[in-house]
Amino acid sequence: MKPDKIKRVLLVNPFKYGAGIRNIGVDPVVSRHSGQEIKTGVTFPIGLAYMAAMLLKNGYDVRILDPIAEKMPVSRIHDSTGWSDAVIMPFSVSHMEDIKTFRRNFRDKLLVLGGGYSKFVPDKLLAEDYCDVILNGEPEKTIVELMDRYPDIGGVQGIIYRIDGLTKTTPERPLIQNLDELPFPERRLLNPKLYWDISYYGLPTTWVLPARGCPFDCIFCAQFDRNTKSVRYRSAKNIVDEMESVVNDSGVRNFAFFDETFNVNDKQVKAVCNEMLARKLRVKWWCAARADLIKEDIALLMKKAGCIEMRVGLESANDEVLRYMKKDITVEEIRKGLRILKKIGLNFSLQCIFGSPMENRATIMNTMRFIKEAGPLFVSFNVLTPLPGSQLFEEIKDNIDINALKNFDILHTNFPLGRYSGEELSKIIKRAYFSYYTSPGYLLRISKEAFKRPRLIYFIIKTLIVQGFYVYKSIFRYKSRGVGTA
Repeated sequence: MKPDKIKRVLLVNPFKYGAGIRNIGVDPVVSRHSGQEIKTGVTFPIGLAYMAAMLLKNGYDVRILDPIAEKMPVSRIHDSTGWSDAVIMPFSVSHMEDIKTFRRNFRDKLLVLGGGYSKFVPDKLLAEDYCDVILNGEPEKTIVELMDRYPDIGGVQGIIYRIDGLTKTTPERPLIQNLDELPFPERRLLNPKLYWDISYYGLPTTWVLPARGCPFDCIFCAQFDRNTKSVRYRSAKNIVDEMESVVNDSGVRNFAFFDETFNVNDKQVKAVCNEMLARKLRVKWWCAARADLIKEDIALLMKKAGCIEMRVGLESANDEVLRYMKKDITVEEIRKGLRILKKIGLNFSLQCIFGSPMENRATIMNTMRFIKEAGPLFVSFNVLTPLPGSQLFEEIKDNIDINALKNFDILHTNFPLGRYSGEELSKIIKRAYFSYYTSPGYLLRISKEAFKRPRLIYFIIKTLIVQGFYVYKSIFRYKSRGVGTA
């Protein structure tokens, strides 16, 4: 029997029952804010940490479990669940059977599913009793109101639930405009040493969200659904206050700026960098960036403030493909931006997507040639995937059932959009990884990086081995998790 009132809340990442707890490369929408083991490391579950902070602020007892990072046994998860009145879990298609098993074991708990996928399949999840409530939209205020009002939840904005055999969607909650109102993500409930990023060669790293939203319309981005082409910024003081608190509380000095495009607003970038410099905050950080917005003076300021890398979305070195993806950028503009970074000695990585309708051998070769000439520190090769929330998904969602989503991990797809099949695209990705990371140019590049920082040679080698295993396991030895289209 469910509790009459919620006092204790458990936030837990999805996990696997059975032999192992290890999860590799599942559900990029989940991993975005909920934390997963992905190609570039083990990400901090910042979305869960924000909800935890809001619940603590409003008087609830809270725990966070991250089985992915902690490699914890199922018995510990069950013990903490027994302690709780309510459980919040990001929904992952790859963990559907496990979530259902968890639900069967704990029907006496209020189970709330969030994440990027759950809102697109609410009838199945609610009718087949995967959960009690689905979060729809920005969760921080919604989760507090849901817990406060339970069990009378009909007036809560931003949820989907079932009543009298029917699925009911309440009005969407307006986006939080003043992000400084939010408490800092609750990091004290997790071990900060467990989270790392490839750019810091396995050293402890934490994630920060300086802003929310993006003004661009890229058709593959799962964030398109969540924002109205607007960007909401935190104040520079608020961002640096959070960074300073992380350094003081945990000693972690490596940061990932995890918003969509950090360099979209020159005034904001200058304010954040100048705030760090004024406080003499000795930290390192990387950010996502658009190449056409890179300016030499601002890039130099970023470097001075501790920026070690920009992660740039190349996607393709073919203008016709970029137009299809609505990137609103040209290959020459990308090339120009990267030249600036090379000139000032600021590292960059590239992200690449294969599989558009106009993809062919020539476009693939153009992209690979561009990448090798550019010489990024790292490059991520992905498959064009209609992720839930993206414009691509909106175009084809009526032809996809939930089983088809199981392979939507941006490395594999069973819903290809061009001439290449999903299996052929997987082979293209394999060849791309092998071609770049075994090329003489890259081996020389990483060797120079190691000799520049000899004290990190051990960590560089260790990280390359760990990520080599990841690529091998998730790409080269990958087995389909099931297919299906309606």
